[in-house]
This record gives sequence, structure tokens and C-alpha cells, in this order.
Amino acid sequence: MSFFKRLLDRVAIVTGSSRGIGKAIALALAREEAHVVVNYSTNVQAAEKVAEEIRALGREALVIRADVSKRADVDQMVERVVDKFGRIDVLVNNAGVCTVRPAEVMSEEDWDRDIDIDLKGVFLCSQAVGRVMMKQNGGNIINIASMVAEIALPGHAAYCAAKAGVISLTKVLAIEWAKHNIRVNAIAPGFIETEMVSEMVAKGLRSKEELESIKKRAPMRRLGRPEEIARLALFLASEESEFMTGETIFMDGGYSIYGYV
Repeated sequence: MSFFKRLLDRVAIVTGSSRGIGKAIALALAREEAHVVVNYSTNVQAAEKVAEEIRALGREALVIRADVSKRADVDQMVERVVDKFGRIDVLVNNAGVCTVRPAEVMSEEDWDRDIDIDLKGVFLCSQAVGRVMMKQNGGNIINIASMVAEIALPGHAAYCAAKAGVISLTKVLAIEWAKHNIRVNAIAPGFIETEMVSEMVAKGLRSKEELESIKKRAPMRRLGRPEEIARLALFLASEESEFMTGETIFMDGGYSIYGYV
């Protein structure tokens, strides 16, 4: 339940928000009275369902298909949002993929896909939206990184490299754009109960036994929930964090305390 309407009539883009963490963030922002752009790449039905939930909260929702790794797609998305709403107040760079391969057999195509979507996509969206925010002298960018940006996860060379890049990019943009009243922060989730994790189990990329082992090893003895990441994103998007920029907050149930996975 919302008591403060912290984002009343602000306009937010959440990339990759048809499911998982992105969906949870989109709904959390809408509950605080933001209008939300639901971005998706392949599943329009899922994106439309999220938009319906947002409209049921009394907020406007705009569904846009865009591949965040393609400049033309990103520019068209931003143009549509500005045409409809006249501004962009919040960008959540959430869209991502994860290839699981031993480094010695990872193909160039696998590498490029993870880097293009998980890192290049963050840059392209931030650049396009950042230009809009500069004109309006303010805005808030939240990048979804990962705890594996700083700890090693075997079989995830491209993903780990991309997420480490996201953290570095967050710091650079925070420094460059502070003079425009634009804040840039990142969230580094640990293992979260999402469709992506379920799909990895279904495909045999992770076993149920491995997930149970992960839970037992974590100080909090469980996986995270998308709604928990969403509440942190809401804090970063609001004025409650107005003196915070260039930071990466780890929300991983304590996994990263050990320094390895």
C-alpha cells in the first residue's frame, strides 16, 4: 500500500519489464503513482498483462517493443515516450540475458549477445534517456547489475564481465551527469526467484540440488524475491535517496560476503 505517492505523475521506463525483476519494479513504481513504459523484446502478451495491471492501479502504461542492444530501437522508444508524456524521470536498465557456457567453449555469438544486451544496452538506453534528462535538468537512472560483477561465477564469463562493466559505467555516468541533476545508481541482486532461474533448471543448466545448496550456503538461507529488488529500486527512484549517486547496492542475502560462489 502506498502512503506517500513518492513518484506522483513521474514517467518511468523499465526495460525488460514483461516478467521477473523488471515486472516487479514496474508495478512498484506504478503503486507510487508513476506512469510506466513497459519494454519487452519478444513476449508482447506478457508485456500487455503487466500494462493491464498498471492501468488497474490508475496509472498510464505504454507498451513498447525494443531491442536495447539496437540504437535505432532505443531511439525510437525514447522518442515515443517523449511524444506521449513530454518527459522521462526514471530509467531502470533491467533487460538482460545470461549465457551459461564454460569459457573454453563459449562462442563469439554467445559472448556478443550477453555483452550487447547486458552492457551495451545499458549504455545506449542511458545515453538516449540521459539526453532527455539533461534538457529537463533532472532524472534518475537505476542499473540492474549483479553480485557476480564482483565475485566469480564459473560458466558465466560474458555475464560476469558485462555486469562488472555496468558497475563501472554507473560510476562514470554519475560523475559526468551530476551537474545536470541526474543521479545514476545500481542494484546488484543475488540469486532471485525469477522465470530465468526456473528456465535454467528446466534446461538442465542448474539443478534443483544446486539451488538448494545455494540456499543453504547463504546467510539468509533462501533465494531473493523480485519484490525485494523492486522496493530497493523504488527507494533509489525517489527523493529518499536524493544524496546518493554512483553507488552499487548489493541485495543478495549475504552471498557476496564469502567472495565466491
